Amino acid sequence: MVRTLNWVSAARSLADGLRASGDISSRSVYQAVASTPRHAFVPTHFENSGGVPTLWQRRTEEDGVRWLEPIYSNTSLVTELGSAEAVDAGWHGVPVSSSTQPSLTARMLEDLGIEPEDDVLDAGLGTGYQAALILKLVAGPDRLTACDISGTDAARERLEALGHHPRIIEADATSWRWQRQFDKIIFSFGLPYVTDSVRTALAPGGRLIANVFGPMSAGLVLLEARSDGTLSGRFTEDGGAFMPARREAGPVRAEPGERSGGTSGIPVEDFDNYHLKFLLSARLPGLDLQYGTEKGRPVRRLLLPDGRWGEVAYRAEGGAAGSYQDRGQGLWAIVEETWAWWSAHAKPTWDQFGLTVGPDGRHTLWHRSPDGDSWDVPTAHLG
Repeated sequence: MVRTLNWVSAARSLADGLRASGDISSRSVYQAVASTPRHAFVPTHFENSGGVPTLWQRRTEEDGVRWLEPIYSNTSLVTELGSAEAVDAGWHGVPVSSSTQPSLTARMLEDLGIEPEDDVLDAGLGTGYQAALILKLVAGPDRLTACDISGTDAARERLEALGHHPRIIEADATSWRWQRQFDKIIFSFGLPYVTDSVRTALAPGGRLIANVFGPMSAGLVLLEARSDGTLSGRFTEDGGAFMPARREAGPVRAEPGERSGGTSGIPVEDFDNYHLKFLLSARLPGLDLQYGTEKGRPVRRLLLPDGRWGEVAYRAEGGAAGSYQDRGQGLWAIVEETWAWWSAHAKPTWDQFGLTVGPDGRHTLWHRSPDGDSWDVPTAHLG
């Protein structure tokens, strides 16, 4: 039975693997991973068995190694399905919660550089595993505040069973009125943008790491706080991948403008490039991309949260040019302009960009340095 497992050996093996891959570089993060029982935080996870719609297999301790091995591997685990429906061969549903891939968590903790005396905010408590790692890095439980928009009871119980008693708040971390400032803030969900609540929660000289500008292709940014309330920093080499924030209120929808069209020179393969999609996501926050075909022709459709959209259909025989339609009040002009800049600058990757968030909440994306090419990031419609 897996109850007799020597989990210490399994956790140490996970930590060894992450150190060998370069995801762990410090002794403190290594020891945190090596001494934390991840299985205690993942009593259930769902295994993807393929199919349309996706068929999920529910794994628990009763499944033995099929439950346990993925937990102590470098794997992101789906822990909750929305609209879950039991079927003959498993479950149907949409993933709404997960246990983050350990390598990504480790890199984020390394980038933050948490010190024992730091006050830390863990935004997105989830299963509680990341909070358990942080508690191994700080001097005591009073140094950690963990927050989640819903369902904190299970994580609290798991932490308490291991003797951990941090401050836990059930709230939307992006809008909560924080009564204190933190030296380090880590987000384990996709952050649409840095709200004033988040910006003012970071103490001068502090660091914040978050996955921003999803859902299409988010980037992982490390921001530092200045004394005037400005946050600024660079995107990391690894974009990371997190489920989007569950917000307390949705965006306001707008009526799209009149339909327009023309010819696009954007190659279809460029729409599949993570780095172009990242830049488009920064310029058009909330942008999503749909893939399809129409009469054998590849189609790419771009959608905004307020209802605006544009799409391009490519010639079936191949070639770069396609015919686009725009119901987005100038959406496609921004897409073409962004692609032209990106192509002219040797198709830069997301780690060549940085972000500055001013005291007034203005977001500015910049290339190479704050003095380089830059763009305002419109965030008002996501508020």
